[in-house]
Amino acid sequence: MWKMIFYSSNQLGVNLLWQAFNTVAVFYYVTVLNVPGAALSLGLIAFGIINAFFNLFAGYLSDRTTTRWGRRIPYVLVSALPFGLAFYFLFSPPRLGVTTLIYYFLTLTFLFDFFFTVTTLNIMALFPEMYQESHQRNFVSALSQVFGIVGLILGVALSKSLGQLIGWGAMALAFGLLGSSSVYLALFGSFEDPAYRAVPALAFKDAIRATFSNRQFVFYVVASFLIQLVTTMLTTIAAFYTKYVVPLSPLQYSLFMGAIFVVAIPVSFLWAKIANRFSNATATLLSTALCALTLLSFLFDHSPSAVIGTGVILGLSISGFLVLLNVLLADVIDYDAKQTGQRREGMYLGMNGFIVRIGLSVQYAIMALFFAVSGFDSRRTIQSARAIWGFRILLGGLPVVLLIAALGFLLAYRRQTLVAESA
Repeated sequence: MWKMIFYSSNQLGVNLLWQAFNTVAVFYYVTVLNVPGAALSLGLIAFGIINAFFNLFAGYLSDRTTTRWGRRIPYVLVSALPFGLAFYFLFSPPRLGVTTLIYYFLTLTFLFDFFFTVTTLNIMALFPEMYQESHQRNFVSALSQVFGIVGLILGVALSKSLGQLIGWGAMALAFGLLGSSSVYLALFGSFEDPAYRAVPALAFKDAIRATFSNRQFVFYVVASFLIQLVTTMLTTIAAFYTKYVVPLSPLQYSLFMGAIFVVAIPVSFLWAKIANRFSNATATLLSTALCALTLLSFLFDHSPSAVIGTGVILGLSISGFLVLLNVLLADVIDYDAKQTGQRREGMYLGMNGFIVRIGLSVQYAIMALFFAVSGFDSRRTIQSARAIWGFRILLGGLPVVLLIAALGFLLAYRRQTLVAESA
């Protein structure tokens, strides 16, 4: 049990830093440092594509690595500290002109993303290998998300409030130290099976071919792409929505974002039980449908209490994503291992990360288009009606369309799983 707890604690640091970055990085540079939002978004599109390819190669390299300490653990040891340091320096820029600040932001974002990829890909690659029994896997996933939700609460609900209260650099230093420390703590509960190191890895082209010949993975990764695009948009747009559409005080904002994830903590184990009772795919379908219905409220909410109430209901479905997406991918990896005779967690996580990062570029493209056509002006306290409705659609309209598409791919995934089980 202690090994499970230690391993699961990695999600505290990973989610803390990643969600804080998604929530306030652009917000900080646009509204505090007055850097043009369109310029940042265009730069992030390019870096998102570069880092997407890095995910792919990092996963392939992880599968091919052979050391006496394992395939994954050495990478985590080396990258966890600079992961936290890059976050700190991102929010501690020197006094620079606007153009230089753009380059500084993009450089630190690249470094942060680089070390995030190396750290998380390898720590997460341990999960399917260490826990291969279904009930144990669902329990560890739920336990991981308890830690992850604590990280989300700190990263999403408190990053903006703490940055405004104690200073952005102080917030980033505290978060960076906590994030790196929790990843190192997770190594006390991590282990690898030496037998998997002895199996020769596939060549790169063969690995790509084998990955996409797995139809379960194809349906899963498209659904995961759409769902994670929605959750990333939620954390990014919420900071703008709660400043310009339905203004919230720092305390109200913390209650709104905190409500999402406080509710999600106990519900995580409920989703694990639902998955055990029915199936992982069915439980994911239910959480996706519930999320789509809840997000519609952002089109109509007009008071702080309504926004906070929406956050409470949203926590029910978000917890399902947090628990079940990792379990679905682990199931896909198990199926691949039966077909190829290899544990290829690195390649699957790398390919999944590749597609998710393309999703980040899509989000940045959406934001760039919005900043260009909506009439948004960061110097104005009150935005135009067109900009306000734009934020409503970005939070309560477009995500619903994306989740409806995700439901279709999840249904196809479930059908493919049933076919594989009956074969």
